[in-house]
Amino acid sequence: MVGWRNGNLKKAAVLVGLVLGVGAVAFAAAPLSGSWSLSMKTQVQTFSIVAMESVLSVNYELVPWTFSSTAIADCEGLSNVYFDVGGPLGGLAIRSIMDFDAPRARFRTWLASAVTSIAGVNLYSTFMLDDTTPTQTASAGTGLTLGGWYRGDPVSVWFQSRFNMTDSSTNLYKYGYEWLLDHFIFRVCDSWQKPSGYLDVQTGGCSLAWSGFDVFLEMPFACFTVLTELGVSCSGFESLLFEVNDIDTGLTWLDLKWVDLFFTLDTKSVTMVFDLSIADSDCITPYMVLGGGGNRVTDISLKALKYAHTWDGITFKAGHLFDEDGWAEYLNHTFYEWGWTWDGELSYLAPCKVPRNYDEYFGVLIDGDACCGESYHASLFSWFDTGSETAGIFDWVETRVDIRTGLSANVAVTVGVSVTTSGIQWFKTGFDIVW
Repeated sequence: MVGWRNGNLKKAAVLVGLVLGVGAVAFAAAPLSGSWSLSMKTQVQTFSIVAMESVLSVNYELVPWTFSSTAIADCEGLSNVYFDVGGPLGGLAIRSIMDFDAPRARFRTWLASAVTSIAGVNLYSTFMLDDTTPTQTASAGTGLTLGGWYRGDPVSVWFQSRFNMTDSSTNLYKYGYEWLLDHFIFRVCDSWQKPSGYLDVQTGGCSLAWSGFDVFLEMPFACFTVLTELGVSCSGFESLLFEVNDIDTGLTWLDLKWVDLFFTLDTKSVTMVFDLSIADSDCITPYMVLGGGGNRVTDISLKALKYAHTWDGITFKAGHLFDEDGWAEYLNHTFYEWGWTWDGELSYLAPCKVPRNYDEYFGVLIDGDACCGESYHASLFSWFDTGSETAGIFDWVETRVDIRTGLSANVAVTVGVSVTTSGIQWFKTGFDIVW
């Protein structure tokens, strides 16, 4: 969108009026709670609003059930609406999420889940009806996942069997069942994932063909934890992982995160991730990758380096990306094009990454107390394109400042600005209200 057209201005005015009306009702009605956030980004050179987002969430408590609805709008008007219902039914915890594409008045996806606990073992099922071609002619598909988890001493286990569903076992193990449901529809950086892909139907049609079985086993020892993961699909054996993590090296300055031995049908790989800590407040993280072919390791290379130092609520960060072409997490495994995020971390998610040539940064993060007993958070990151002929002094290309401060327990405001070699590019303002 180049400018702020009259039609869009009218849409925004109607939307704001509607939201304020609903918000007033929400404050007046005891069973209702929710939140409203609004943010706008204005381009300085043309003084036009180039981005806007309004998110209104309303929850209705009918104990012990909770009914929620969320409406998302942008410069073009209402873009997405989804509904979430959760509560107990006998010995089951039930949750249902339904999502609609508002501009086209079209159903997008529905997820129904149930979980129960029997003798310490948590069992769950998820059923999903999904439009597998949301940008084309509608094509509905169905999927089913049956699984569970058990945390015990000394062994913990996570398992699932999939029927026309993608593999979500890694996220089930890492983050848990509730996290999976909460991230069925969620915002990552500046983009909404609907559905996210953590739980997703593979193909269209009503056939619930078996698509795979996955299991994780974890056993803690005195100085480390051993994890084993097995993946099987319709084609047979898929992968086998042996991982040793949380390794106590006995050295205060070396934190060995994990060591992986990963097998597929015809390959083998070894991967290591570790942190080098200087005292308790400094951390240097090298990102190393093994190279080779087949089951042979021929080289090791440093892809990125990150430094962080924290002192009295202030964190100084710096990072350099040596390889902008991306790299694989495992030898001969999935290839990702990694890049820095705006807060100085590494990610392969496109909505989170800075421009591809931004390979170096220096940043400051500050957390402190604001007025009225609230807190504030501020960040300043300067980005550099090393070797560029058009960048500024020291290869500088952009600086971004973001500030968020609480005005009360229910209200917070945000401001931000971007400055490049051409001057101030944009500034943004916004607020969050919770009731």
